[in-house]
Amino acid sequence: MRWTMAILSLLVAPLAALANPSPSPASTPPVTATVGFRDAQVEGLTIRYYCQGAGRPTVIIEQGGGISLEAVFSWKQPVGWAALAPKIASQTRVCVYDRVGLGRSSKAERSRTSFDVATDLHALLGREKIAPPYVFAGQSLGGMNALAFANRYRDEVVGLVLIDSSHPQQLQRINAALPPRQPEESALMRGFRDGPDRTAMGGEWFDFAKNGEQFMDNMSIGSLPLIVLTATPQEPSDKNPLPREWQIAIEQVHQQLQRELVTVSTESKHIVATKAGHNIQLDEPQLVLDAITSLVVRAREAGAAAR
Repeated sequence: MRWTMAILSLLVAPLAALANPSPSPASTPPVTATVGFRDAQVEGLTIRYYCQGAGRPTVIIEQGGGISLEAVFSWKQPVGWAALAPKIASQTRVCVYDRVGLGRSSKAERSRTSFDVATDLHALLGREKIAPPYVFAGQSLGGMNALAFANRYRDEVVGLVLIDSSHPQQLQRINAALPPRQPEESALMRGFRDGPDRTAMGGEWFDFAKNGEQFMDNMSIGSLPLIVLTATPQEPSDKNPLPREWQIAIEQVHQQLQRELVTVSTESKHIVATKAGHNIQLDEPQLVLDAITSLVVRAREAGAAAR
């Protein structure tokens, strides 16, 4: 499980993911529907979602790659987003959903990118009358999806939290920093070079190369309030199965790309966690909650000032 999660998260914070895996498998759809989740029909596809709480703006959660939030919410012990959602709901409305290819949502029948995800989500929100404005919280792969939505539908978004987010050019940048390919490389090493396959992504069929191309001229979100939360920098470790020089190179690239994500908005803030791996919502949930809450409050104050 430890190394599976590393592969799933390799385009986000690989070393942190190795040290901080998900508490249990979350890519398997629950056998029965989870209480609160419901179907939405979007362009012939079924997308499962769950909203709770009341108030504006609505917080939209974009989870990491291959993770079914309906599965996570079905666990007896709430962790991660399942534990944070009720706390957010005590302040405003919050919605989670399973993207196409995840959980009990429709299977992905073609390769997809963050902008495909944004299009689906926008249609879902419109059909189910979940009106803007929105504050987005995107973790790992979900960070790129949230960024794509904020870029494409900027007038509907009033805040964005990127939680140890992927960067659209991360695969390319990691490859450039690694030593030349060798024939004896392990499957894990090849995974870091080439990215996860469709199976590893839990059925999302995500096209990382095409995604990077689509973001080339679509990274800016103007002056949209942005908070970038980054995992605690990882030191090389003998317990890590990657060579030491790989660990150093990957961590340096990750931290640099996190700093670059801060620049996509002119109104941004960067916070580096003190004791969190890749899944900051698990390791330092209060940090994530505070970031989301601050943007909700800011949006409300700005709305009041505009009236």
